Amino acid sequence: MTVSRLRTPDALQYPVMLLAWLGRCGETALGRIPPFLRFLRKKLGGFAHDLLHGIFRILRFFGRILLAPVRLRNDASEQILRYWQAAKGKSAKEKTIAVLKIAGVTLFSEHGILVSVYAIAVPVIFCIFLFAVVSYGTGITYGVAVTFNGRMLGIISQESDYTDAEKIVRRRLSYAETPVEIQFYRSFAVTELTGDTELLTAGTLADLMLESTHVSICKGYGVYVNDEFYGAVEDFHPIANALQIQLSNVTNQFLGDLDEIYYADTVKYEQGSYLGDSFVEVDSLIAKFTSAVYDTKNYYAGTFETPESVAQRFSITKDEVQLLNPELGAIIPQGTPVTVPVMTRFLPIIFKRTFTTLSLINYDTVEIETNELPLGKQKLLQAGEKGERRNTVQATYSDGSEMTRSLLYSSILSEPVPEQIGVGTYTAKPASSATVLTGSGRFSWPLDGGRISDHFGGERQHRGIDLAAPLGTNIFAADDGVVRVASVGSSYGYYLIIDHQDGTETLYAHCSLLLATPGQEVKRGQIIALVGSTGHSTGPHLHFEVRVNGLNCDPALFLRVNAD
Repeated sequence: MTVSRLRTPDALQYPVMLLAWLGRCGETALGRIPPFLRFLRKKLGGFAHDLLHGIFRILRFFGRILLAPVRLRNDASEQILRYWQAAKGKSAKEKTIAVLKIAGVTLFSEHGILVSVYAIAVPVIFCIFLFAVVSYGTGITYGVAVTFNGRMLGIISQESDYTDAEKIVRRRLSYAETPVEIQFYRSFAVTELTGDTELLTAGTLADLMLESTHVSICKGYGVYVNDEFYGAVEDFHPIANALQIQLSNVTNQFLGDLDEIYYADTVKYEQGSYLGDSFVEVDSLIAKFTSAVYDTKNYYAGTFETPESVAQRFSITKDEVQLLNPELGAIIPQGTPVTVPVMTRFLPIIFKRTFTTLSLINYDTVEIETNELPLGKQKLLQAGEKGERRNTVQATYSDGSEMTRSLLYSSILSEPVPEQIGVGTYTAKPASSATVLTGSGRFSWPLDGGRISDHFGGERQHRGIDLAAPLGTNIFAADDGVVRVASVGSSYGYYLIIDHQDGTETLYAHCSLLLATPGQEVKRGQIIALVGSTGHSTGPHLHFEVRVNGLNCDPALFLRVNAD
C-alpha cells in the first residue's frame, strides 16, 4: 500500500520550518534545565561557605585584639603570684628580692601603673597644649600694613579699604582743571594688631596717599550732590545753613502747615585733602544751590475742577489763578487749559501737606415701569442730585507742583439722589371695552383710545378701518419695523407706512403731525404721529391699513382687543 505525502504549499513552507526549529530548541533547553540547577546550587553553596568562613576569621582577629590587654593583665597577675609564692618560707633577702620584682612588674610592666599613667597623661597634655595654641591663635587680630610709593602709610583692616582709597584719590585727581598723573605703587604686609593700633579708614588713607605725592593739596570739604562733585570748600557750614534757611522759608509760606519737607537730591560734605585748584567760593555754590527758574505752563482741568482746586495743586492762591486766567468761572469744564506758574529749583524741594477737599458723588439712574405712560415712552420722574463727600488727603509736591495724592480717609456729607426715569408699559386699546376684536394679535391697537367708525370693505371698497378719536390723540406703531414712507398726499393727507420686514406693512393716514421720519426704526407701541383730519376726511380719525405682500387685508383679522 502506497502512502502519498501531502505537499506543503510554497507560501507556508518557511513558516512551518521555523516552527519546527523553535520546537527543537525548546526540547533541548528543557533537557538542560536540571544540570543547570545542580550547577547553580553547587556554586551558591560554595560561595556561602567561603563568605561565612571569612566573616568568622575577621571576628576572631578583632577578638584577639580586644582580649590582648586582658590576657596581658592575667599574665602579669600570675607572674606576681608566682613571685610571692616562691618567697614564702625563704630568707629575708630572698623575700626582699621577690618584693622588688613584684614592684617592678606592678610599675614597669607593659600594663603597669607607670605605663598606664604615661599612656593617658601624654594625650591629655598634648590636647591641652593644642587647645592653648588654638586659643592664642584665634585671639590674635591681624591687619594689613600699606606701603605706598615706598612710604609706610599705616594699617587697614582689609585690602578692599585700599581699593576704595585709590578710587577716592583718582576721583579727586579728576577734578583738577589740568590732568594730574601719579604712580600707584603699593605693597601689603599682614601684621599683628595690638590694643593701641589705630586702623585707617579708606578716606583717611586717601588723604595720606595724596599727601605723599608731590601735587598741591589742601585740607577741606568736598561738596557733592548725588555723588557729583561741585567743588571743595574750607568750611561747608555756610552752604548747609543757606539750604536750611531755604527750607524754612518754604515752610513759612504755608504757616508751618507741612507734614514733611526735604531736598529731592542728596547734598553731602566729605572731609579730606583736595587739589588746590578744585576749591571754589562758598557764595558761588550757595547761589547755584538756591537758584530757581520761574515760568508758566498749561494745566488741563480734570473733572469737577474749580480755581480753588487748581490753586491747591500748584501751591498758589486762587487770586493768582484768576489773575492768569481772568475768563475762568466758578466751575472749570474738563479739559480746559489753565495757565499756572511753575518753579524749577536747582535743588528741587519736596514737601507733603495734609488737607481736606470736597468731591461730588455721582447718582445712579433707575428705570421705573409705569402704566401712566404709553409703551416705549420715557419721562423724567425725578431729577438726580449728586452727593457730596469730604476727603482728607496727603499730597506730595515738588517745587510747589503736586506729584501724587493719597486718600487718608473720607466721610459722606450728603447721599446722592438717584435719577428716576419712567418707562411706559401702557398698551393702547379702544376707548370702550365693548369694542371686541378676535384677530390673531399680530398687530396692536394703534390708538390711545378711539372707536371703529368705518369697517374694511363695504360698498365703497374701504381699504382699511377708520378709528375715530379726538384731534391730537397719540398714534402708536402697531409693531416693530422701519418707516418706509412719511409724507403727505391729496387723499391720505399726512400719512406713514411702516415696513415690518416680513412682507407686511401698516399705513396710518389723515394725521395732524408726523413724529417719525423715513428710514427710522420704530418699536411696537412707539408714538409715531397724532390723529388729525388731513386729506379727504370728514372729521378727526385714523385711517389704518394692513397690507400683506402688497394686498390690502382686513385689519380686524390682525387685531385682538378685549377678547381674552
